[in-house]
Amino acid sequence: MEPRIVRLGSSLEDADAIADLHTRSRQAAYRGLYGDAYLDHALFAVSRESWRARFADFDAGQDLILAAIEHGAPIALAYASFRLNPTVGALLDNLHVAPERKGGGLGSRLLAETARWLVEDHAGAPLHLEVYAPNASALGFYRRKGGVEIARYRETVPGGREVDVVRYRWAEPEALLA
Repeated sequence: MEPRIVRLGSSLEDADAIADLHTRSRQAAYRGLYGDAYLDHALFAVSRESWRARFADFDAGQDLILAAIEHGAPIALAYASFRLNPTVGALLDNLHVAPERKGGGLGSRLLAETARWLVEDHAGAPLHLEVYAPNASALGFYRRKGGVEIARYRETVPGGREVDVVRYRWAEPEALLA
């Protein structure tokens, strides 16, 4: 049975489950990019605080939180908002799949559902996404999905390392529905 995609938004229990998945995904994807002390000791609390705040401040007209659910637990997540960087517009700030579930199409499904939200609820507003340049697998995924690099800037990540961040744009998100 294929995992179902659901919209979330207000439950503290959902926030903690999403935060825990987000932590596991970042620990796997950002090892060597973020400092180990941050990943191993601080990230859990930081993620829980961040996701609880997002759920507490959730605005259904401006925010989208999606989860792929299997056996009652999230195995992938997406979070998009018009409020994170209003000069950019809709920003997909998080798209994470549990490390053991990568490559099974969940990221594509969540990206498509985010595009559907933009097409159906926001007149097809462009979609933006930012990703760390050293994350080669993510860069390749977004390029294969038709993302166009429109900006690049430097950011200091937890642990003190400076890395490039790449911003991708889908001018017409309906292309992600095909």
